[in-house]
Order: sequence, then structure tokens, then C-alpha cells
Amino acid sequence: MRIAFASCVFTELYPDHPVWGWIAARQPDRVVLLGDSTYFDIVATPHPRDMDDWAFAQHVHQRYAGLIAQPQFAALVGAMPPGTVDAIWDDHDFLWDNSTGGDRDMRVVHGGKIRLATAFLEAFRAALRQQLAPGSFPLAPGDPAFWNMNQPPLTAAALQLAPDLMLHLSDGRTNRTRTFLVPESKRTIFGDAQKAAFAQAITNAPQAVHLWASGSTIAGYQHYTKDLAWLMGLAAQQRILVLSGDIHRNALDAFTNGPNLFPLHEATSSGAALKDAVVAGVVRQNFGIVDIGPQQVDISLFKRNRLEHSRTIFRQPWLP
Repeated sequence: MRIAFASCVFTELYPDHPVWGWIAARQPDRVVLLGDSTYFDIVATPHPRDMDDWAFAQHVHQRYAGLIAQPQFAALVGAMPPGTVDAIWDDHDFLWDNSTGGDRDMRVVHGGKIRLATAFLEAFRAALRQQLAPGSFPLAPGDPAFWNMNQPPLTAAALQLAPDLMLHLSDGRTNRTRTFLVPESKRTIFGDAQKAAFAQAITNAPQAVHLWASGSTIAGYQHYTKDLAWLMGLAAQQRILVLSGDIHRNALDAFTNGPNLFPLHEATSSGAALKDAVVAGVVRQNFGIVDIGPQQVDISLFKRNRLEHSRTIFRQPWLP
């Protein structure tokens, strides 16, 4: 199976997205968007934190509508089989840079915006599953789909793509706490309920390759020692490959668990359609491809459609 992955897109300033055509040419079976697809807080006046809920809904609707209408993106999604394009979020399409949802003051002050952002991503996911067909995404920010006062948290799903392959769509924002002045024992990215559900799904498929879709890189987990230890503990016994975004470059990494234990592998592709620092630097046009076969997993990371990094992981020992 071939899976394409990408992250970090800012359509408002960079309306040309050749990366989607390059991905389409490689005929993936599935596409995963790893967050920062809309950048609510960049080139926004006023800043989203200063908007009321209605202004925020109008702003977010405009950002999603812009991406949905982008011709190269729409062509890729329209050519994929229904239900084969997935999306998670990171901070810039949750609320704003470094935003967290697991702190009480954020819930009190910005709870309405969190509900709206959740509803908008769920609506975007539904439209992706329908190949962005006309009307699949609500046409107005006042649509009732966005205004459920009992909006559930974002769906964090474990998807079985094949008998020996699973994709885990993590939610790294809803339950995430700050780190400043928060003891390590109380810090979390995912929260206990999400971790328990994913751990059950992963341990129930001990021979599978598990793709962990994450908005943050593993480096971004370093100040969340409990959650990092949890993921490393799972990876010691299970074949886990992290697909991550966020950092506006391509990278490959691996984290050892010790003798006779599996390492945790990571493939990062970030910067599908923006610059190094979003609005400054060199334009990035990065994407990744992972091919999962019966004997090995091949990772290819592309910059401007040229191979930049590659790695093969052999499934049985889970080593390069």
C-alpha cells in the first residue's frame, strides 16, 4: 500500500500548490494531512484570540473554503477513492500558534472557539471522504453543523487499512496541556482516555505496522515525558512508524528502546505550500511517500518533487 503524507499549507499567501499534482502522479492509495492546513492566526486581523465566536466562525470558514477551492488540491482529492483522504490538526488549525486545549483557562475563555474549530475539522474530514463533492462542506459559517453546543471532542480514530496495517489519527491538541509552570507529572499531549484507546488498538494487532499520524514531531514530545514514555513503551513491542509534520522541512529519525526491543521510527514531511517561517524565507514544497509491503517499508521524502531522504525498514526485525 502506498500512503502519501504532507503538512503545513497556507493557501491565502501561496495559492499555487504543485505538491498535490506531484502526489497524484505517484498514485497513492491514501493521503494523510498532518495538520496546519489552514493557519487561522497568520495574516489575520484581528488575531483570532480577539475575535468573538461569530467572527471566528466566519474567519475559519473562509480559510477552509479557500483550501477546498484550491484547484490542485481539489483535483487530488477528487481523484482519490471515497474515504481515502484523512486529516488531523496541529496548533494553527486548532486555534493559533502553540495553542493547547487541556488547560482550564483556555476552556473558560476560548471554549466556544475550540468547539467551532472541532466542528469545522470534522466537517472538512466529511467533505474529504466525499471527494470534496459540491455541497459536501457547509456553504455558510452559520450552518447548524458548526454550532452544536455539545460538540464532542475531535474523533481520534484507529483505522485498519489492511489486515497487517493500521493508521492512527491522533489528536494532539484537545487534551494538550501547557508546559510552563505545569509539573511534568501533570503534562499530557493526548490525555488518558485517548492513550488507552490507542494502546488497546495497537496491542490488539501485534503483527501489524502501525502508522502514528502526529501533528508534532517526536522532538515536540520531549517536554511531555509521560506521553513520550507511553509511546516508546508501545513501540518497544510493536512496529510503529510516526508520520509527523509541523517543522517546515523533511526529516527521518529513529529512537532506540534498547537491546532486543523495537525502535520507534519517524518520518517528517512539512511545508507543502508555504515558506520556512510561513511568510518569510524559501518556499517549501515538501511531501512524503511510504510504501508498505510484505517484507519492508520504504520511506521517500521529496523536496520540490526531488527525492531528498529515503529509508527502508525491514518488517521482521523493524530495523533499517
